Amino acid sequence: MTLDRRFPRVLAVLSLSVTFATFSSPGARTQTPETDLTAVINTVKQKFSDVPHVETDAVLKMLAPNAEPAPQIIDAREPAEFAAGHLAGAINVPPRTTDSDLLAAIDATRPVIVYCSVGYRSAILIRRLQAAGRTNATNYAGSIFAWANAGHPLQSVNGATTTVHPYDKTWGKYLAPERRAN
Repeated sequence: MTLDRRFPRVLAVLSLSVTFATFSSPGARTQTPETDLTAVINTVKQKFSDVPHVETDAVLKMLAPNAEPAPQIIDAREPAEFAAGHLAGAINVPPRTTDSDLLAAIDATRPVIVYCSVGYRSAILIRRLQAAGRTNATNYAGSIFAWANAGHPLQSVNGATTTVHPYDKTWGKYLAPERRAN
């Protein structure tokens, strides 16, 4: 089980594929961050068809106060992204976390929801967990961008926030402008 170090290159290819598909389709000029994100979600689900995926409505139900067992929420983004905005109660497990530290951070007895910006890095982390025998992890399709675009509550290191880190200019376009942190 090794960390996929090809992430930046693969992410660039994924971005180009989704951008081409989005902007070559009829009505592309009227795309919103939310509809553009749908194309990304579909691409991630196709690339990671071996990974279980859930969308925002299912995540909301899993995080409801009376949900049992309560899931563990893992944020698979870099620390600066996590600091800008994350789901309440999430634990930051950056992409370069060693396998032993990754397994130590995850409670094997609880269901796990893993998210990143759009669902790509979190799907890679779930594959790592699967390779270690963990079967209770689910990828949040659309991840924090979908959560933020829907206006759900977020936390930052300074308290409540309404924005998240846009990763970069290319990926930030999948966030509604008012949801992009500086």
